[in-house]
Amino acid sequence: MMEEKNTENEKECLNNLSEDDHQKPALSKRQMKKAEKRRLWLETKSERRKEEKERRKRKMERIKEERGGFQESRSASRKRLKREQVKLSESACKVGVVFDMQFGELMHQRDLGKCIKQILRCYSQNRRLKAPLQMHMTSLRDSVLQEMEKHNGYKAWDMHFHEDSFDQVLPKDSLVYLSGDSQNELETLENGKNYIIGGLVDHNNHKGICLRKAEELGIAHARLPIGKYVAMKTRHILAVNHVYEIMVQVTLEKTWKDAFFHVIPSRKGINNIENSSQAEETSENTQVKIEDIKNAESDNNGDQEKENNCDITKAFDS
Repeated sequence: MMEEKNTENEKECLNNLSEDDHQKPALSKRQMKKAEKRRLWLETKSERRKEEKERRKRKMERIKEERGGFQESRSASRKRLKREQVKLSESACKVGVVFDMQFGELMHQRDLGKCIKQILRCYSQNRRLKAPLQMHMTSLRDSVLQEMEKHNGYKAWDMHFHEDSFDQVLPKDSLVYLSGDSQNELETLENGKNYIIGGLVDHNNHKGICLRKAEELGIAHARLPIGKYVAMKTRHILAVNHVYEIMVQVTLEKTWKDAFFHVIPSRKGINNIENSSQAEETSENTQVKIEDIKNAESDNNGDQEKENNCDITKAFDS
């Protein structure tokens, strides 16, 4: 009797499981890819930590060599950095960079977190410069504020934080919105100008939104002169920190071309525009030659067909 009851219970459990499986909606391909990516990320977490420790170790060894064998602790390094930091108010550079965070509600929480991390990277580099750029973050409210509050002590940073939009806190004639969709090409960075970078990680879901905002407000807009100096296999849309880093290189008196090659990742397929033009010309010439060969073969086939038709006609006549 006990065995029969156990068998019945097992069957009931199996039926319940099968019903639950039917009730669960099937995952889409995109969801499956995300789940697989998440699984791999978790599996490789310990390896990434080891790599990070190795990178930190190599960095400390390099710093030690540069300092003539002097070993500086991490806390001592941070204190020294704080002592040596040039305040924005004392900086010789008056070029402004503005992170426009009004698009916070358009991003998923994960993408908003990525955007904030990119800005943190910009701030980290800015405080190490001998002439830091004038740094602002505007529209710091709602979901953006909640994400920023995860980083304790940010209110003490040497950076201008504004709850209001950039057009309400900065002079309108000083504003230039940077957008890859603009038809205007930026030539120089001017002291007293505030260059706005849209704080948005959107995977091209909101194409042209920064340009539309600039046009709605009637402020100047421009794009970085990427196409003038380098060729890229992807769209000329860069991450927030990459745009900032390019601006830094230009304020350090590097050319636009050198700045692009110094900052833009190789995965973007960056290349000298001259080499790219030569490659395109070679490709076009090759295509022309292939077309000529095809046309020649077609003509030969046509002549051969005519000869065969003449031979058949003669055979019938005879």
